[in-house]
Amino acid sequence: MLIILLLGCIIIAWIAPGKKWPAAPTAAGSMVMALGIYMQGVWTYASGQAPQSFISRVLILGIVLVWLYLLASYVTSIRLATFYRDHLADPVQRFAVGTWVAGTATLLINLYSSFQIAWLQESIHIMATLNIALWLFYICYAIMGWYRLMIDTSSARVDGTVLLPAVATQSIVLLCHQVFALSLGKGFTRSFIIVGLVCYAIGISIMIWRYYRSTTWNIEAWKITNCIVYGALAISGAAISLTEAWSGQVAYMLWWIVLLLVIFIESVEAAYAIKRIRQHGWRHGVGRYHTAQWTRLFTLGMFYFLTLHTIAPAANPSFTQILHHIVLVVGAWGITLLLIVELGLWLYTSMIGHRLLKEDGE
Repeated sequence: MLIILLLGCIIIAWIAPGKKWPAAPTAAGSMVMALGIYMQGVWTYASGQAPQSFISRVLILGIVLVWLYLLASYVTSIRLATFYRDHLADPVQRFAVGTWVAGTATLLINLYSSFQIAWLQESIHIMATLNIALWLFYICYAIMGWYRLMIDTSSARVDGTVLLPAVATQSIVLLCHQVFALSLGKGFTRSFIIVGLVCYAIGISIMIWRYYRSTTWNIEAWKITNCIVYGALAISGAAISLTEAWSGQVAYMLWWIVLLLVIFIESVEAAYAIKRIRQHGWRHGVGRYHTAQWTRLFTLGMFYFLTLHTIAPAANPSFTQILHHIVLVVGAWGITLLLIVELGLWLYTSMIGHRLLKEDGE
């Protein structure tokens, strides 16, 4: 059924009038990433609903509809011969294609956990294989993107987006582990995780160099996507924890590093938000929808997911266990509230956009 829906979506996108089909931003896959990791982490813990429960399945099918809508938009850009211009030409924007890889991986993991049906799981295996192929294609373009950024004398536009290759790579590790249940040995798994960490090291080096070279840096130069600095490490920690590539102590140490980064980066975000509210008010300061906002929901959700699957060693003081519990309880309410607000902004913006599109057609 999934393959039938996929093929139907591709056919519709191919024959649909291009002028009437809204073009999705390159980073729109972050919406699927955020919703998918919410279902795996916050939803499972806070609601107590199993992945196979009726309401969980309904919510996951809702994410499938979002994914199919985005797929139709991207396929339409291929039909109109604008795909390269829209998504790959810009050396920074092309990194956002990683949201498609990670978003698809997250969605397939949810589907595999919720629908224990033989033919559907076979379809998921096919989709997972295609996603791995997409990852290979993406990594090739990411390498070319890194090269262009390194030789480009102007690096002002560099932000956390350059870390998405690390996120995409670790999402493939989790996909292989949870969907294919591959047992290829710790050596292979460790090698794959290390590839993701190397991608992270390259991206963070480019970011540090950018900020080091910036002589006019101020808080306005801070980008929402910089939250990927801790999100990429969080998904790396989750890959280590779930695959048991290294001992639990390694994932636990990484959890502490991510926690410190969350505190620092979100403090900067809060300061930036306060400044914008003072200058532009609530509505225009923080009440406008932007695709990149889904990235923060994903990174916070990924940190929550890492916390959920990282157990503090018994030798550690009870303070650590209390801290874990606080993150899980407070994080569940906080991330859920942010998700509701973001969905509201997205729906409002979508309705305004469709209304304007309808008026233009008339």
